[in-house]
Amino acid sequence: MRILIAGGTGLIGQTLIDFWRGAHEITVLGRNKDKLLPLASQVRLVTWDELFTIDAHGFDVVINLCGRNISDKRWSEKIKADIIASRVNTTQQLIHWLTLQKATPRYFSASAVGIYGLQHEMNQMYDESSPIAWDGLTHDFLSTVAIAWEKALKPAIDAGIPVTILRFGVVLKRWHGFLKKLAPSFQWGFGAVIGEGAQPLSWIHHQDLAQAVDFLINHPNLIGPFNLCSPHPITQKAFATSFAKALKRPLWLTLPKRVIKLLFGQMGEELINQGQAVLPSTLNAAGFEFKYPRIDDALSKELI
Repeated sequence: MRILIAGGTGLIGQTLIDFWRGAHEITVLGRNKDKLLPLASQVRLVTWDELFTIDAHGFDVVINLCGRNISDKRWSEKIKADIIASRVNTTQQLIHWLTLQKATPRYFSASAVGIYGLQHEMNQMYDESSPIAWDGLTHDFLSTVAIAWEKALKPAIDAGIPVTILRFGVVLKRWHGFLKKLAPSFQWGFGAVIGEGAQPLSWIHHQDLAQAVDFLINHPNLIGPFNLCSPHPITQKAFATSFAKALKRPLWLTLPKRVIKLLFGQMGEELINQGQAVLPSTLNAAGFEFKYPRIDDALSKELI
């Protein structure tokens, strides 16, 4: 299968490239060819400047994973605008490239479980049938980002391109992303429960993520939104307990939520003090089976 991955240098892109190595013909689309060079032995490299010189009919699948890291810096108004633009603009460019050539490969777009809104505790579960504030009248930035991202897909759907939306939970991979940020404090025995630790966390092991995307690619009838997260969302306290256990470290600290908000502002309030409890109902109904559905098994696999 001929697959174009836009945003292949990030955690999810690298996970998919490693998983598909030798099985498919992969092309990675990126801004900076120097940054792409480490991938040169594994994939074909293309820059955005070259995009409109490429035959769109040469791909069976296009996967867009582009987007500025949502947690790398405290959110200013400029950074929030950049976060949205980095997702919407790349989506618009890719769709324009496809529709200009009347090409209709399967199109996979990254999104996030943040589209369902924020919860202080696990008082309800969301899935693909849950209502979404498509009118844009949201009260949090995470859902605003995801809604703008998914609404940008409408021209592709209108053009008859089969669109599958990947709403990712937090991806767990050793020394990458979420685990990389938390590992130092937990390794030194300074991991903490945030507030009462009741805020939900929807997560997925990186191997399950790769298997799930592969499953969707191999089932052409599966289009629309899919939640890519474990069928067992947990609380922040349950995660912290499991993480400390996997590292064989104590968990004795509690960090007030007000400290998180003081340190990180709106980003801390939405990414740490609150969360989403989300189920992969559509993926389960399609017959996908998770290898690491439980947090203890997922973290043990990565950390022991």
